[in-house]
Amino acid sequence: MGRVKASKITGKFYLRTDRNPDKNGKYAIYLDYVLDTKHARTDTEVWIEEKYWDAEKREIMRKHPQYARLTNQIEKKRQAIDDAIYDYLQKNKRLTIDVLRSLVQGRPIGKTADTDFVEYATETMEERYKLGKIGISVRDNALCGFNKFRKFLAETYGEDSLFVSELTVDLVKEYIFWRQKQGNINSTINKALTPIMRTAKRAVIDKLLDASIAEAICDLYLPTKKELGEDDGDEVHYLTEEQMKQFIALRDKVKYPRTRDFMDYFLFSLNACGLRFSDLLTLEWRNIDFAKKTLRKILYKGDKPHEIPLNDNAIRILEQWHDRTGENRFVFGLLDDDFDLHDKEERKRMRLNKNRAIITSLRTLGEKMGLPFNLTIHVARHTFAVWALNKGVDVHVISRLMAHCSVMVTEKVYAKFIPETLQQEVQSKLNFNLM
Repeated sequence: MGRVKASKITGKFYLRTDRNPDKNGKYAIYLDYVLDTKHARTDTEVWIEEKYWDAEKREIMRKHPQYARLTNQIEKKRQAIDDAIYDYLQKNKRLTIDVLRSLVQGRPIGKTADTDFVEYATETMEERYKLGKIGISVRDNALCGFNKFRKFLAETYGEDSLFVSELTVDLVKEYIFWRQKQGNINSTINKALTPIMRTAKRAVIDKLLDASIAEAICDLYLPTKKELGEDDGDEVHYLTEEQMKQFIALRDKVKYPRTRDFMDYFLFSLNACGLRFSDLLTLEWRNIDFAKKTLRKILYKGDKPHEIPLNDNAIRILEQWHDRTGENRFVFGLLDDDFDLHDKEERKRMRLNKNRAIITSLRTLGEKMGLPFNLTIHVARHTFAVWALNKGVDVHVISRLMAHCSVMVTEKVYAKFIPETLQQEVQSKLNFNLM
């Protein structure tokens, strides 16, 4: 009778132009499988120049000097994965996204002491989120933290992964020292340690890690400023006007056009009342009213409508981008025109995915500027708030422009910047004439 296909799931190729090219200007070709709108991806280990990639047909162009060899190489990888999926479905009734990702990435199905720790930790946080034990911001912060943990592993050990069984107290201590060298305060480091500790506890339950190791890791929390009797709270990092001049001066000196794009995102956020990156990502041209100079959209955080007036700088940036992406749906061209904004999980995934290159690029710019903190898009949001307060804008107005849930949030985050403004208000407006 022959072999009957059990599944129509097959991968599609795409060129990772959202990441920086290698030193030869080549981009990686990835293989993408989709199950119920969720993605499983893997690197084909083939890199080519963008001019040789047919994005519409998702294939290498025939004019490439090594077209036949490279095409055969990526097709063999796809066929091997397709066969693995077929074989799995022959023995199992249900294919989950976790299993699909294991098949696509060539990892063993099921958990052992040789399971990748970060993959295991990511799954742990995802499960806690689905069970309602943690919120979306905690989940997303944990995922970003795992990316830094991989960077630490790569810099320290030459590989960006380790098995669950290789997690040790000394390794976590080294991670703490690494974060301290980067200038992270204790409360920030503790936030990064929490998901690692949660994962270690789960590994004990799954009999993948010795209980004594997990217990010792959980004792590594650092004392916070509050516990030490100092001011508590996370630092609010922002650019001074002098630092902003440095930032703008670098725009025409950077090597890659993509870096200038990232700088535009930063400047637009600053001039659009501290718009978050998640809303830059999902900003559509239909959200912009050039005549009224306003921006109106459903915010990513909270799914609530928000409208802000745009200053001349913001309008100027939009006009420049309109020449580039005006015929597309999304202002900064970060998402495909057919992207489903109602798919919350995919929205979150794309936010993390697109922000990686931006984080790396802005951090490099910040280092060139000699900043004592990491430069991120969120720094633009803080910069807007601090500058607005220093210019005497009422905190209630700032709270509305930034779409905080209440003015108490604004006052809490920017408390140390408000007294100066209050002092000015008292001196200029509340010196009552009683004589």
